[in-house]
Amino acid sequence: MADERQLIERFQQGDQAAAQAIFRLYHPAIHNLVYRMLGGSSEVEDCVQEVFLRAFRGLKGFRGESSLKTWLYRIATNTCLNVLDKAKRQGPTDSLDAGAFEEGLVTLGDTLASSERGPEARVMGAELDEAIQAALSKLAPEFRTALVLRDVEGMSYEEVASATGVALGTVKSRIARARSQAVRWLKDYLN
Repeated sequence: MADERQLIERFQQGDQAAAQAIFRLYHPAIHNLVYRMLGGSSEVEDCVQEVFLRAFRGLKGFRGESSLKTWLYRIATNTCLNVLDKAKRQGPTDSLDAGAFEEGLVTLGDTLASSERGPEARVMGAELDEAIQAALSKLAPEFRTALVLRDVEGMSYEEVASATGVALGTVKSRIARARSQAVRWLKDYLN
């Protein structure tokens, strides 16, 4: 993407407006990915900030071997996996907002009710979003990562492989297993 290359070059030359443009362009997608990976925990905002801090530190040496989006997703995925690993080592903690519904985020299959629907449809959409997030939270981090990148973010299998640093066959296997498990947990909503 020519615009992407120009933004990167401008950033590498010290243009702060380019940094702001990169942030504005990719923040919604990165925020959504982090939200889905961390299950809506209170650490989402901190993790998103950490992703962009790491990205801006590393962008000076970015060689363009992948798209900027894929590179940012890899940073976000690794950052989320670090947070999940740290939380696992520290043991379970309850979060008051763990199942909180957050409007405006893309969900699996774009299933959230839009504001143009009636109140009943919005409640059903919120309920389904909570069920989807609960199902995602039950998945092992490597399966959740693959499923979120593919089905929520719409990345190709090749992009998911690049973003996660995992072989294409492994990505396909993880996505298939994650879908199978998620369908079992969401069976009451899939009628």
